[in-house]
Amino acid sequence: MIKEYKGLVNIVGPLILVENVKDVKYEELVEIELADKSRRSGKVLEVMYDKALVQVFEGTSGIDIDKTKTRFLGRGIQIPLSQDMLGKVYSGLGKPKTKNDEILPEEFLDINGSPINPFARDYPNEFIQTGISTIDGLN
Repeated sequence: MIKEYKGLVNIVGPLILVENVKDVKYEELVEIELADKSRRSGKVLEVMYDKALVQVFEGTSGIDIDKTKTRFLGRGIQIPLSQDMLGKVYSGLGKPKTKNDEILPEEFLDINGSPINPFARDYPNEFIQTGISTIDGLN
């Protein structure tokens, strides 16, 4: 669910602080709308009580504390994927570097991937000698 808030508490470097937020999650994607209607992207770095610390990817110059709108999109950063992407250059957010490289995505995947289940891996059964007695004694 998209939640929108108007105004900011503080701006420090590439970080903005938004107050009175509810149900905001760590690593959530954020859209920041400036007074001139231009938009920037960011992600939540920290949430404490009703405050959210957001990293702005495109920088914070020109952001007005009172007139800025912040939208929390309720999902992490996703990258569009397609076979048409092969051989082309994209930004870290998956946006094409040139105008003619727009693609129709076949699917969207979270850039953080899936969490690893430590119980799903094979348990090491063979002794590995390191030459360090304190480590070898634990094997």
